[in-house]
Amino acid sequence: MATNIDLVKRIFLAGAAATALALSPLGIPTALADPEPPPCVDVPICAWAGPDGAEANVPGAGAVAGPEGAGATVPGAGAVAGPDGAAANVPGAGAVAGPDGAGATVPGAGATAGPDGASAYVPGANADAGPGGASFCIPNVGCVGANR
Repeated sequence: MATNIDLVKRIFLAGAAATALALSPLGIPTALADPEPPPCVDVPICAWAGPDGAEANVPGAGAVAGPEGAGATVPGAGAVAGPDGAAANVPGAGAVAGPDGAGATVPGAGATAGPDGASAYVPGANADAGPGGASFCIPNVGCVGANR
């Protein structure tokens, strides 16, 4: 449980730092500069905005947004979103969504859904549903449904 609290603190602090940098007196002239400054390159702390997107970096974390999508990272975790879908991950778990379906996983369990059906699994059981019917199975008990 302490790991989850630590991760939430890191995500909150990274977001707060990126916001503070973007709104700081140092960040405002950079965002309004003419000609536009180059994107953040080889700079440990940076906030940048231009016609093609925005970016904020602090040591070990960052966020970007542009016409093709957005992303954020903190140590051990990240999230991205774009025209073709979205994904998020934390140590040992993840989630994705896109035009062909969606899925989520945690240690030892998961679920997926797409145009051809859906399935879920946990230790000791699973369930499937699709155009041909639905089924579920439990070890040492048996399966019920169309896809036995």
